[in-house]
Parts: sequence; C-alpha cells; structure tokens
Amino acid sequence: MKRIKGIIAVTCAALLALSGCSSAAYRARTSGGTLASKPAGTYPTGPVKLVIWWWGEQEVAGAKGWLADTVAAYEKLHPNVKIETVLQTTDSLIPAFQAAAAANQGPDIQYFWGGINSQEPAWAGHVLPISDYIPASELKHYLNAATEDSYKGKILTAPWYVNPQFPVLVRKDVLAAHGLKTPTTWSDLLSTCDKLNAAGITTLAGGVKDGWFGGWLYSMIDGQLVSSSSDVTAAVTGQQKFTDPMHADWWQRLQETVDHHCWNADINSQQLYQAQQQWVSGKAAMTITAGTDAPNFVKKVGADKVQITTMPKIGNGPYAGKMGTTSQTVGITPWTKYPKVDADFIEFMHSPQRLQAWYDKTGSMPADDRFDMSKVTDPVKRQLFQMALNGAPYLENYIPAALDSNAVFTNVQLVLQGKRTADQAAADMQSQVERLRLTDRSLVNDFKAWKR
Repeated sequence: MKRIKGIIAVTCAALLALSGCSSAAYRARTSGGTLASKPAGTYPTGPVKLVIWWWGEQEVAGAKGWLADTVAAYEKLHPNVKIETVLQTTDSLIPAFQAAAAANQGPDIQYFWGGINSQEPAWAGHVLPISDYIPASELKHYLNAATEDSYKGKILTAPWYVNPQFPVLVRKDVLAAHGLKTPTTWSDLLSTCDKLNAAGITTLAGGVKDGWFGGWLYSMIDGQLVSSSSDVTAAVTGQQKFTDPMHADWWQRLQETVDHHCWNADINSQQLYQAQQQWVSGKAAMTITAGTDAPNFVKKVGADKVQITTMPKIGNGPYAGKMGTTSQTVGITPWTKYPKVDADFIEFMHSPQRLQAWYDKTGSMPADDRFDMSKVTDPVKRQLFQMALNGAPYLENYIPAALDSNAVFTNVQLVLQGKRTADQAAADMQSQVERLRLTDRSLVNDFKAWKR
C-alpha cells in the first residue's frame, strides 16, 4: 500500500500550475465561502442513475468489495436506482474533481479527505452541505464531522471511515536486546536514540524523499503543543504566528531528533515505505505508519514483538501523548439531479449492517459512534480504535495545502539535512503563510468562518 493523506500535497505541488491544487484555485470561480444549495425534493419513483467517484482501496484493502456489496444491497431495496462506482487513483482524485467542477458535471457523490480537503471545495461552491439533507440526529453519530467538516453551522461532508494518524510501531525485542523499554516521554526518546546510536542501531526509521512524511511529523509533534485546532487556523489567519512558541517549538523538537541521531542516515533519500523495511528486518527499533496499515506490519513481525503507541509525550497540554485522528468523507455535488437519493444512500452506508460489514470486510473502523466495539476482538485493532476515539486533531487538516507542501514538507527535509535551523524553518513557515494571505484574499475570511 502506498498512500497517506500527505501524498496528495506532493501531487498538488507538482500539478499546481496545471490543475490548481492551491487554496486560491479551489475558490477561483466564486467570491469565497459561499456554500452551494439545492432543494432536496421528494424521493423519485422513476429511473435514477448515480455515479460515485471514490478513493480508499489504496489504504483500506477490502473497501472496493464493501462498496460493491453496499451498492447491490441498496439497489435491491430501491429497484429504480442504479449506482456506478469509479475508483480514482491517488494522483487523479483532486484534479479530476476540479475538472468536473469547472465543467459543472461529474459524479453525484465524491470522496474527500477530511478537514481542509473537504472545506476548500465547499468554499468554492462545489459541495452541497450534507446537513441540508441528513438530519442532525443522524449526523451527530458521524465521527469527526463537527470538528473537521463543519462550516458556518453546517456539516459539509459525511465521514465514512476513521484513519488513525499515526501510530508509532515499536520493536520490543530490539529495545530489550539493548536493555531498553518503549520511550514514553520526549526525554526518554532522546536518551533511547543516544544509546541505540552508540550501538549502531537506528531508533526511528523514516523517509522524506517525497516530502509528505514531513506533514506527519508536524502533526504528531506540534499536535501535542497546541491547545486546539483553532490555534492552527488562528496562525493561518494572522491572529497568531507560526513563530510563536506554540507553533515554532516543534521545529526545535525535530532538530533534537537530528542532534541525537534518532533517524536512519538515509532518511532524505528514502521513501517512507522503503525505510519501514528497516523496522521489519529488525535494523530499526521504531517506525511510523498509517493506522489502517499498522495491523499488517504487526503481522509481518509478530504481535508478541510489537507495541503500538503514540509519539512520546511532550509537555502537559490537552493533546500531549495522544494520536491524531481524522475521518475520510463523502459529499454531494451541486450538479447532481438527485440530492435526496444521494443523501439516502450515504445514510444507508451508516446502517448497522453496513457498519459491521465494513469492519468485517476491511478491519478498519467505520466513522460512526454506533459501531459495536465489542465485536473488535483483535487486540491491535482494538487499541488503535480506542486511540483514535480519544485522539487529537490532525493538524495537517487545518492548514492550506500550499502551506503544507511549500513550508512543512520542504523545511522538514532541510532541517533533517542540516541545511536549515529550527528558527529558520519557523520563520519560513510564517513568511509562506503571509504570502498566501496576499495572493488569496478570501483565505482569511474562510478560515475564520470555519473555526468560528
């Protein structure tokens, strides 16, 4: 499997001039922040054809089969409805939807990652708020909807499944061989790095060649230092600064991992999944992976040798020692002819039978608090799910994609290479966001309205 949400920012950076993956491009056709609307109408009795563009099999094996079964079950209940599903590639997911939006035709239901990834298309008028069609009594059960996908009192898209962001995998056997235990605090981690480095063992295996692992590190480290996601959006709008200690100290922590030789020496020339093989082979004590993929890595090594944990605790803030969490979502497009049917199908995805079927088919957590956790008997998955339910906001979801790729990704690479200091990285991130505010005048108003 080769995907985590950060990868799309790299794709956007590469395609920026062609497809307009920037924040401004999403809003180029509107004045900014104007949500689309359309009457729900009545449920049609005549023939209905829906098209769903989706993504997810890449990170949750079995999703394709579950969706096919769900469509078949829905069509059996509603013989007048036919649904076509189109699995998108990672590289095409955003550009294809932007092209559809420009043409005002395309799928009836579209897949979106959470947070900024669903906000920006909605600000551009390319999403019908799901709360216009699904009642609050239902939406209140959809995990992360209120925190990531709300805007001006409305829920924009409907969470589908949860992606824990991101567990740290620990080789207990590698640590034990050197008289060490799993580090639980930041000082423990640095001490572990010193001892393992002296023994010629890598503590943390990672790869930032493609850049997007930098977004993970930003979210996992700085996520422990902020008091809420509103702090991040406040730095985007200028109410706070990315050079303020709350936002800048994480660069110092990253620098400390360099100073204490925590990483594999080739981290800048390795892609993440290449580097993770060092952990599998026992050459590294710890690595980081997507929550949906963690059970697969545990199987490769053996559950008795592995501990799943969070990034070691920093400070005593509300999210210290917690893992980030996000939900992948689906939304209704404004050019659909049948918003009533679209919404009904999305509700059907959250029916008790389909929630259980999702877990049975994928081993992943559905984004619904009505899912029966007692059915999860695998201890690894159960721990992951509990960590996600009690998780922290995933910070990458609260900054513009352009800031993520141009400031976070690039500066993480440079700090790990020893070519930029922590203070320089923080200053560059602040400079980048100030430039964004000048080139995208609606950004500030949209972000303020989002977190009001």
